[in-house]
Formats: sequence, C-alpha cells, structure tokens
Amino acid sequence: MIKKLLAPSILKSIDEEKNIIDFTDIQKLVIPKILSGENIIGISETGSGKTLSFVLPILTQIILTSKRPTRVLIITPTKELSDQILKVFKRFARHTSLISMSLYGGVSFQEQSKVLEKGVHIVVACPGRLKDHIEKETINLSGIETVVLDEADQLMDMGFLPDINIALEKTKGRKQLHLFSATFSQEVKDLVSTFLPIHHLIESNNLRPKESIAELFCPISPELKYPFLRFILKFKKIKSALIFTRTKDEAKNLGEQLLADRYQASVLIGDMTTHQRKKSLEAIKSKNAMLLIATDIASRGIDIPHVTHVINYNPPESYESYIHRIGRTARHLNQGEAITLFTPDELFQLEKLMGDKIFKKTKFKDFNYQLKIEKRFLKIF
Repeated sequence: MIKKLLAPSILKSIDEEKNIIDFTDIQKLVIPKILSGENIIGISETGSGKTLSFVLPILTQIILTSKRPTRVLIITPTKELSDQILKVFKRFARHTSLISMSLYGGVSFQEQSKVLEKGVHIVVACPGRLKDHIEKETINLSGIETVVLDEADQLMDMGFLPDINIALEKTKGRKQLHLFSATFSQEVKDLVSTFLPIHHLIESNNLRPKESIAELFCPISPELKYPFLRFILKFKKIKSALIFTRTKDEAKNLGEQLLADRYQASVLIGDMTTHQRKKSLEAIKSKNAMLLIATDIASRGIDIPHVTHVINYNPPESYESYIHRIGRTARHLNQGEAITLFTPDELFQLEKLMGDKIFKKTKFKDFNYQLKIEKRFLKIF
C-alpha cells in the first residue's frame, strides 16, 4: 500500500486534502520505484497526477536533511508550471520544515540569490534563470541528490537542451534522475540515452481525452465566430473557462473584445511580464475572472479545478496539443466540456489533427447562423 511508504508528516497533509480519494495509476507505479532508489522515466498524459508521483516520494526522501546544500532540483519549461509545482511541494510539506523556492526570469536575481544563500531543500527552476545562477555561482548544486526534468518533451521543443546539459553536468553526484513527459519523442529518447542509461520506464499514456470530458465541434463562419462564442458562454451558463487561440495577437484582441463587452476576462501569453502572467493566472484561480484567454503556453501543467470548459477558439496545430488543451478541464474527478470552433478554412486543419478519430459536428438551433454582423464588430478578425 502506497501510504505505508510515505513519511507520517506527508501522510497528514494527504489526509487533509479533500480531493485525494485514491492514488492514480501513475502514482501507484512511480512512488514505490522512486523510494526504492530507481531512476524513472514517466510517460503519462495530462491530468494523470504525475506531479504528485514525484513530489510525495521526494519529500519523504529528504524530510530529515539539512537545507544546505540544496537537495532537489526540478527543471520545468515555464514560469507557470514552476510556480504550480512549487505550490504542490509547499502544500504537502506544510507539516515539515522543508523549504522550497522557484527560479525563473522576470523577478529579482538578487532576491533569489539571498534566498539561496540562506539555504533551501528544493529548487524548482526554469532553465534560463538556472543557467544564470550557475554561471554567477549563486547556487550550489554539489549536494543535489535528485533531479527531475518535468515536461521533457516541451523542454526539448523550446530549445532548452544546452541549458539542461549544463545543469546535469553540475549535478553529476546525484543519486537519482527522473524524467517525465507526455510523449516519448526522439529528442527525449536521445536525452535519455545520454543521461539515463539505467532507468525504469513507466508508461501510462494512450494520448486520448479523459472520459469525463464531453467534446463538441462547432462549425461557424468567420464573421460569426465571436457572436457564437458569446452565445456559447450564455447558453452553457459558463462560469469558468479557458479559451485558446492560435496566436498572441488573437488572444490579445479577443481579450480586449470580451472586456469591452463586460466579461470578466484575463489574458495569458508568452511576451507578458512575469508579474502580468501571475496576475492573469491568479485572476481565474481566485475566481475574479471567469475567462482566461491564452495561447498554448497555458495548455500544460495549469491546474485550476473549478474550470468547467475549455473552448478552442481556433483548432490547435496537433492532436497532442488538443489533448493538452482540453486536459485543463475535468480535473480531480470533475466533469468537463471541450468546445472547438472551426471555420470552413479551419476544417482541413481540424481533420488533419484528429486523423481517423471521428468527430461529430454540433449545431445549436437557438443560434441564428444567418445573423448579419456590422463591420464595427469584426475588429478581432
């Protein structure tokens, strides 16, 4: 039984969590292996609970260790995911004296250095800022026992391999290296062959939507796309949703239009400052905003349990991206709905990404598909 393997103070935190009824498949497979000292490669779909699969055993392993030098290094591709993983560590370490922090750009380097100098057990870092601290010798990695590469496929896609190589070279004395990824791409396999010749592969990934997500595919003409979005928000009585666009400009324009129409909306895109991104994400997490309009930067790792709907304002570029996007709903055993809008020009893209997976087109009799729209309402197109 998994609970018997974990430290009592960690179990106390688990027992206080109302949404943890049982461990997920990947948690049942990964936790014992990490605690037995093995290196893990975990291939698992979004929403499978992989973060807890490494957080819980790692906390158990280091619970009685000193904060100097740092014991655990987690490398992750985005600031949002770094913050989210940090929150999970803090939540489940609340009955311990373990200290954790995040490292990423856009915030004070000097302040980060001061915290590192005082000593922390766990660092959750983005590759670029981690490299800066390594080069300036403001972080001591000599005592690192465990390294985790989270969302490894995305780390590779974003070109972080050189920075990761530097970090792994600096942590040669580590006891364990774990890699988690949604897909086992060739780039990830190459990384594994270099740094993880001895490992235990755990695959819990069939890249398909969760059964708790209802999927709708809605054809619509370009000029009616925004009015149809407003119709869907009202017709479905949506109180919390993530809306994905293909580009940053589309996200900005759609956010402006929704705000002008008095929707509680925030925008999350890659070229925003760290403060702006945190503010946007916190708005929907705290329910101060009902809508978060984002690019694929928000398609991974973002965990907002009360989000009931994901709306693809544009079809994504790949089926993998589609699965990650819609995986932002139906979290923690909840039900969810994913609605994909597509114009005639986007039909080919949708058919391409869905492959041989059949999708049923949905139309709503309560929407006027012959609606005439004045030009002044078409600025977001």
